[in-house]
Amino acid sequence: MKRAVMIFSHPNHELAILGTVQRFRPHMIFLTDGGGAERVGDSRHGLESIGALERACFLNHPEDDLYRALLERRTDFFRELALQVRSILDRLDFDAVYCDAIEFYNPLHDLALPLTRKALEPWPGLPVFEVPLIYQTADAAERYEIQRAPAALLPRGSWVNLDAAEWRVKVEAQRHSYGSLSSQLGGLISGSTYLRARRELFLAARADLPLPAAGQVLRYDRRGEELRRAAAVEQAISYSGHYVPMYRSLCAAPA
Repeated sequence: MKRAVMIFSHPNHELAILGTVQRFRPHMIFLTDGGGAERVGDSRHGLESIGALERACFLNHPEDDLYRALLERRTDFFRELALQVRSILDRLDFDAVYCDAIEFYNPLHDLALPLTRKALEPWPGLPVFEVPLIYQTADAAERYEIQRAPAALLPRGSWVNLDAAEWRVKVEAQRHSYGSLSSQLGGLISGSTYLRARRELFLAARADLPLPAAGQVLRYDRRGEELRRAAAVEQAISYSGHYVPMYRSLCAAPA
């Protein structure tokens, strides 16, 4: 990880692995503004607190632009974004890339991996890893956990174990630098920080079009349909109708 690049769809995702970031100082690329300036500001503050801000590049694409492009199946938009990432990688010295994991929780999170693979075409065979963020249970209670992965994927896993000082810095950053994320997720993030913060999980990236593993649910399919039925949106982003075609366009995956 000493020469790694991490690519996140949203700012604040780095909090899940902030111990690894403070130990290894990877380069980081944030694709969107996370919905507004507040989340960008929180990430800048949190990374500055551990001396890693100069390693971060914020592209600041409005989050809504990516949702709209996905809904409209605008492959040109995402190919241009991948080329923008590639232009940054061209200026860096790196030997591995980490990105948001495909978890079926948020389609923009799930696009980080195919965008990364598209950007890495000039570097074939380079190791790619997924960073788990949010795991949702498949039961009716709709419970969520931070930095957990389905049991079926754990054979792909590796862990960074934080020492006591790294853990304390991470907890303090979560308390004092990531207010917007804490407000959004509430007790979910604070509880998971204490339960899981000492051991940070990474997965060797899947090469083929991922399907939900046992125990996972297509949250954005379900949530989108609920919003459509409530007339909150006219169209909803779906896995099969929007995400799969975009994945295949970027990764040239077979039908």
